[in-house]
Amino acid sequence: MNKYEILIVDDEPANLQKLKRTFQADYTVREAKTGDEALVILRDRPIVAIVTDQRMPGISGVNLLRQARQVRPDSIRVILTGYTDVEYLMDAINQGQVHRYITKPWEPVALKEALRQEIERWELKKENERLSEQLQRANERLEKENFRLRQEIESLEPSGKQLVFKSQEMRELMRLIDRVVPTNSTVLIQGETGTGKELLARYIHDQSPRAEQPFVPVNCGAIPSDLIESAFFGHKKGSFTGAIDNRKGHFELAHQGTLYLDEIGEAPLELQVKLLRVLQDPEIMPVGAQVSRRVDVRIIASTNRVLSREVEAGRFRQDLFFRLNVFAVFVPPLRSRRDDIVALSEYFLERCRQRVNKPVPSFEPKTLALLRAYDWPGNVRELENEVERMVILCEPEQPIPDSMVSERIRLALTVGGGNSEGLKEKVAEFERGLILDALRRHGYNRSHAADDLGISRQTIIAKLKQYELEGEAGED
Repeated sequence: MNKYEILIVDDEPANLQKLKRTFQADYTVREAKTGDEALVILRDRPIVAIVTDQRMPGISGVNLLRQARQVRPDSIRVILTGYTDVEYLMDAINQGQVHRYITKPWEPVALKEALRQEIERWELKKENERLSEQLQRANERLEKENFRLRQEIESLEPSGKQLVFKSQEMRELMRLIDRVVPTNSTVLIQGETGTGKELLARYIHDQSPRAEQPFVPVNCGAIPSDLIESAFFGHKKGSFTGAIDNRKGHFELAHQGTLYLDEIGEAPLELQVKLLRVLQDPEIMPVGAQVSRRVDVRIIASTNRVLSREVEAGRFRQDLFFRLNVFAVFVPPLRSRRDDIVALSEYFLERCRQRVNKPVPSFEPKTLALLRAYDWPGNVRELENEVERMVILCEPEQPIPDSMVSERIRLALTVGGGNSEGLKEKVAEFERGLILDALRRHGYNRSHAADDLGISRQTIIAKLKQYELEGEAGED
């Protein structure tokens, strides 16, 4: 045990030598004759235990131990006191927080055994602290790895998590996005609910230099006000009721990665203030902590609200808006990019038939025409739900007929089109265009075009006749 250094303090040389003889075989012993001398040694040496007499000129043993707690808070504190020093003994317990008091006259063997027991407790405490710290680091690594694994699983699953588009509007948007991807700039994604804002945020992260680090999505409107600080900045064990362990907040979990602030327009003013502070100076202070920590996080925020109007209405801080509005993009609603409706419908069909394990080859052209004509107020999310519903209801091995389209969509199209005849004309026009495109792709081979459209050869012949396209079609 002589790897440990202990400090013995006594103003009487004979007592000091007696203490030294008691401990020198087991420890590296440092000596001090006064409290001031002892404090100098404590500051310079890694002292594990202090054994001091109570009655000394200048600084008493109690006062020495009280000051020692500031210099070496983890050191073992032992005081030697007489039977008559009851008042001093109470001070030692209350102020110096001694681990052991030994009454005079003391026996070397008993004193030696008492210190050995205290050092064993000290070793056990240190080992527990070390194991706890290792466990915390392991939990943090696991938590971070779980984020990565969830992202990998989401990218592998056919879960509608890919960017699918054909419209010119989305091509222009992606050209803008690709410019900001390699930077660390804050991005503000605006658009209606269901347009795929989180998908776009994930794309920015996945294509950026931070792709190997966590992507942490947070719904800003779903966190209770009393948990905001802990959720975003973490907390220390025991900092409040229920804080049974140290916990990292969203900013630390996203360190070196991306923090996605979903629906930032719904963030309460209390959260807005705290976010602004971190965006101005990338440091966080966990609840109950004494030292702040720097974080390296890229911010991507999204909102379905017009934040400039929210600022005017006093519901959103102007200074935070300026911090977020570095690179702002707008995701157009599905009704403004109808060329994407067919591509998304076919993508969702592929995804859904795999998930429900139902062989559904395609849509009938008239079905796609109805889907394309509808305005989709719920945007991509509503379209995905409609496709899933049709896959569940339709017959296997058969293209999805237009009769599977929801009645509410049919009614909306009839009312919105002014009359059913006008709607029929729009559907017929779109269906005619689909057939012509398929014929051109397959060199005007009717059988191949029919296979591409998921309809029979007899059906395409009938459609060619209906739309007076016989002259456009060759022989098989």
